[in-house]
Amino acid sequence: MFKYTIKRAAWCEHEYKHCPSGCPIETAENRLREAHRRWHDCADSYNSPEDFRDGLNSAIQALRNVTFALQSVKSEIDGFESWYAEEQDLMKADPVLRWIVASRNTIVKQDDLKTLSQLKVTVVPSYDAEAASVADEQMAWSELPHAKPGAVVDTTLDVPVELTIEEVLAELTHVDLPMSIRQEATVLFEHRWVDEKMSSYELLALLAHSYGHLNSLLTRCHELLNMRRVRIPIPESDKENRVEAFEELEGLSINERLPCMSSTRQYRITRIRLADGSEVKEFKNWHVEYDAAVAKEAVESGIYGVQPEFDHDAVGEMQTDTQLGVLVATYAEIARGILRSGQDHGWFSYFFRKGRMAGALVHATIDKQGKHAIASEISRKALELGADTVLMIGEAWTSKMEQTPDGAYVPPSLHPEKTEVLVVDAVSKSGATAGGILSFHTLAGEPPHREVEIGEFTTQSSASNILSPTRAAWGIRALAGAAFWRAQTKAR
Repeated sequence: MFKYTIKRAAWCEHEYKHCPSGCPIETAENRLREAHRRWHDCADSYNSPEDFRDGLNSAIQALRNVTFALQSVKSEIDGFESWYAEEQDLMKADPVLRWIVASRNTIVKQDDLKTLSQLKVTVVPSYDAEAASVADEQMAWSELPHAKPGAVVDTTLDVPVELTIEEVLAELTHVDLPMSIRQEATVLFEHRWVDEKMSSYELLALLAHSYGHLNSLLTRCHELLNMRRVRIPIPESDKENRVEAFEELEGLSINERLPCMSSTRQYRITRIRLADGSEVKEFKNWHVEYDAAVAKEAVESGIYGVQPEFDHDAVGEMQTDTQLGVLVATYAEIARGILRSGQDHGWFSYFFRKGRMAGALVHATIDKQGKHAIASEISRKALELGADTVLMIGEAWTSKMEQTPDGAYVPPSLHPEKTEVLVVDAVSKSGATAGGILSFHTLAGEPPHREVEIGEFTTQSSASNILSPTRAAWGIRALAGAAFWRAQTKAR
């Protein structure tokens, strides 16, 4: 019997050993693990040309060595020749994999790749513009197997890579924008490394696509061997039988790429405030680990009052407007208890997959530009976790809509008649949405000893625009709910 060893790699939380010791294709697995590590080397050194080139060369060679290692053990695998002939046809039909083969030959036998540096500048005055930028990257992912790039979003401009940030911002001073929007707009400086022979696609994306195909290839080879390939360990708390302590997922949600490869924007984008040219760094996203003991202590202490029961049957897999409405109302009641305790509620995002919690983040920032960055991070985290539902909750200001003399709307935080609210929003991959506002008024004190008067919870049929990037990452456009699913079914 083969022995499985579960140990998370120190350099990436998503890397585990996928097959048992003694597996005939263990060497091919090791080359794929090596390619994954070199991908991270490339990402971490994206702004250092020499280090990026070294990582790129190593990653390409490791990817190519996966198939070399696989073919070296063909005599040990029954039916390999006929099976692999079909696999080779699939790989030859993929332009990115053909590029990997050609690039490896160039690196080993001739010279480094002829890489080019590109700079794209995107003005982001709103969450919808941030969503367009997210959608552009995800569109590129979907087109990679065909190598037929589509049009980029119209808020993006190609500019000479040698231009400085100051020079670009100087040109943007001529753009006609209301002052209030200019003060809140972010300028995204997106750096891209490309190979001159595949210049439509960024190099990290090409490596990730190739990794995904080879990852899938090794899964199918294990099936040929009648062996199980471990995808992800079951959490420690769920283990009843350590010999069988594995969960084989139905399939990775991003075409066999690892979750860490779901987006490359965080490595390539610098965020600058249009108003003053300062870099946007004053925002945080903290990962939250659920602690059952802490949760139990909070409930037993009664500090948050009597907490509502979570109706799993009514919430289901959270893919309809009605199910999301129940989810939103439940979290609003939990929030009511937190507000009543006198503490600051905070700003959280919760991620769900098939009706079960998949992760959570805590957010903090000082301005609208930081909120743009957080909205982007929520969308990236949804992809990384394979989430199909996201719920966001946090305190905010609200006010009636009034325009400034130059045509922009006065932000609620600056309105003289603003009121405090707690906003709860949820979106799902089906296109369903739900939201609501819990109004409250601070009577005295500061958290954690604040006295508040809490009003009624008002439901809304749609979610805030801050979750627009998440919907864009899922590929959702105008259709919502059941209409979206019908359209997807027809497309398939």
